[in-house]
Amino acid sequence: MEISDKITVLLELISCFRKVDYWKFDTESNLLQSNNESPEVFSRTLFKNSSAGKPSSLDMAMEYAADRNEPLVCSVPLGATWAYVFEKENGNVVAIHVLGPVCFSDTNIKEVERECDKQRMSLRFRRKLINQFMAIPVLSATRFYPYVQMLHLCVTGEKIAFTDLQFEWKKEAPKRKSPLLFPDDEEENIDASRHPGVYAAEQELFKMIEEGNINYTHALNNAVNKATLSNTKYKKSSDKIMTVAITFITLSVRAAIRGGLPPSTAYSVGDAYEEAVANCKSFTEAKHILDTMFDDFVHRVHRCRQNSNISKYVQACCDYIEMHVYDKIELEELADVAGYAKYYLTRKFKSEMGVSVWDYINSRKVERAKVLLSDPSYSIQDISDMLNYCSRSYFSEVFQQHTGMWPSDYRAIELKM
Repeated sequence: MEISDKITVLLELISCFRKVDYWKFDTESNLLQSNNESPEVFSRTLFKNSSAGKPSSLDMAMEYAADRNEPLVCSVPLGATWAYVFEKENGNVVAIHVLGPVCFSDTNIKEVERECDKQRMSLRFRRKLINQFMAIPVLSATRFYPYVQMLHLCVTGEKIAFTDLQFEWKKEAPKRKSPLLFPDDEEENIDASRHPGVYAAEQELFKMIEEGNINYTHALNNAVNKATLSNTKYKKSSDKIMTVAITFITLSVRAAIRGGLPPSTAYSVGDAYEEAVANCKSFTEAKHILDTMFDDFVHRVHRCRQNSNISKYVQACCDYIEMHVYDKIELEELADVAGYAKYYLTRKFKSEMGVSVWDYINSRKVERAKVLLSDPSYSIQDISDMLNYCSRSYFSEVFQQHTGMWPSDYRAIELKM
């Protein structure tokens, strides 16, 4: 089977879940093929943009491929990520295949508009670019990277592991803002009191692993924002990046064990990711590995927590509650999820779970409130509103019933620790 036929089949399989753009360029950066409806937009802005005398992304990829064969993953600050796969003959590149762009979280249109305002372009092209960015498919890293491995197999016939992928290759490592868990690595460390909410945000993140909560986007974005907005800085040190990465993996392993994942499995998975991080050559590569690890642990715990003694209908309600803990949950919604009448659902839920539906909902909200109370930037009224309680007083009563403490007392103890 020809390479083009293999790629056609692969793209058809990928489109069963979500359409992902594909591009093929020759060694002169001429576009030979694409399934994108307006290929000139991303071709010009993502792949061929060589403003300020800097080489374009394609030029950089060609330079990389001169002595490397592994796929190269690239991204831009707005969150778009794509991968280059290289077709070679006798060691020389004859074509560059591109998969993407994709985003690992929803794109903020305001950020796209602000970035467009910095560039010189016509209003018509600006509108096209914004529309293209907002249409980029959102995929998890654990889904996109296997697609890249598959494309590499189609093009080269070689099977590779995730850790063989290369990230953001440059002759000189660029200075970059560091998101989740990694502060800027150029500057001095400063007092931890200037990091309001970082600890609480990270604790919420680990709580997602412990709960196997696949709706972790809110916690992840909160942790990223807290870490990025904080003033934490370290002296430049690759050892510091490695230390933080290994610490994050260790805490994730412990959270997964608390969530019910067998220790032997949790430690084996953690060891594999530690080895992958140890072989990293850049912060960006380490960040991608940690994103993948987090998603991996969450889904492993989620599967583990599927209690065989609970019917799939009640389990579906529990999952719905976990995913909507910040919302006001109505019994009608849960009845629709389970496919039962409200009266029958309440009886069946209590018989299987040992508590009423409302007690279970409140217990999950209280667990989330415990984490939020560790963040001094949130008032108790804020937390009550976030968890959709009708009033602060009612929230406080519910919290006291489940913990034996008032929210203010719980916060005072937590902040002393």
